[in-house]
Amino acid sequence: MSGRKWYIITAAVLVLVLAAGAAALIGSRGAVSAGDPMVFEQGRKVKNGCVSVVDLRGTWREMGRQYGKLMESELRDVYAFTELIVEARVGNSDKADSIVQVQTRQTPYRIREFFEGAAETSGFTVEQLQRINAVERIAGLPRCSAAAVWGDYAASSLVFGRNYDYTDVFAELYDDVAVTVYHPADGALAAATVGYVGEIYAVNALNEKGIFLELNNGKPSAPVSSPNDRVSGTTMLFSSLFECDELDDLELFFNTVNCSSSYIINAANGSRAVSYEWCPTGVKRGEQTLPDGLLASTNHYVNPDWEYPVPTDENSWDALTRRENLIALCEAEKGHIDVPAMQRIIDTSEQDGGARNELTVYQIVAEPETLTLWVRVVHAPESAWEKIELDGFLRP
Repeated sequence: MSGRKWYIITAAVLVLVLAAGAAALIGSRGAVSAGDPMVFEQGRKVKNGCVSVVDLRGTWREMGRQYGKLMESELRDVYAFTELIVEARVGNSDKADSIVQVQTRQTPYRIREFFEGAAETSGFTVEQLQRINAVERIAGLPRCSAAAVWGDYAASSLVFGRNYDYTDVFAELYDDVAVTVYHPADGALAAATVGYVGEIYAVNALNEKGIFLELNNGKPSAPVSSPNDRVSGTTMLFSSLFECDELDDLELFFNTVNCSSSYIINAANGSRAVSYEWCPTGVKRGEQTLPDGLLASTNHYVNPDWEYPVPTDENSWDALTRRENLIALCEAEKGHIDVPAMQRIIDTSEQDGGARNELTVYQIVAEPETLTLWVRVVHAPESAWEKIELDGFLRP
């Protein structure tokens, strides 16, 4: 049997297995309607369309307790989905267990305390919660795209747009995307993350000082092995949110912290955006290759000082074309890009000259100056841009 036929058959089986499991997941959902908050201890949860917003306060263990109780239903969804992924994509539990063990070993104490608290109220063990936390790592690598405009390109303040692309099976988790707001009791900054329920790390985030950041996969440019003897990059990004009150603080962070994989971290405040190409061998800035006021990023490094081979579309999921498309769309609307315009730009398909593709599972537009996010879950039955004003959560 040829390699291509085997791939097609495997993909078909995966779709059938996940579709069968999806029916059980959807039937068990217990969503909270908009404006109907749930409260447990110091935590609260409200539903904005299909996006949960959960506000946590206290020690890390206390925040874990709140999260476990408030997100119990969604955690059941994601755990069931994780087991389907293990069966259909990994093929055996031992391999998944190994992935989870590595991620657990890379997890700092305060996050392990969070899981201990969540285990007290969610009905899950710490080990099961760690498994949920590793679902994206078990599933494989994502591919993403982002654009930011400010200055001469923006209609007013900086606007940031981002497509989160993963395997299409994540479409089943359309009701399990959450904005999670953390208020640590140790005096650290408050911060919010956006991602699937159970992910206690940062791939999209905004803190109370208006620092927004998002992560893209950089493997096509730096295909180096990922060392297991470092705290994961997504966990370190999560930690940075509670410490960085200025955009320039991220420069210190990236120059200090060794990365565990190959990433592109794009970040912004209300007036400018920066890009860090971050991998186990070092870090370089990437935004200087474009005019001031514009950032566009997909899955390849653009700083010419890297010694790695320049990727092509064929080995980077069309990263070069997607980035050029974003640049062209922003140039076409230069000086007039506001939130609705950025929503149009990132929602333009690759076939129509944009970057959205069949693997885009959710989208975010951020206005850091006002601490406002717009989140759209692509595969939700009534997919719409949900406006989430975080000022009242991050600065109550």
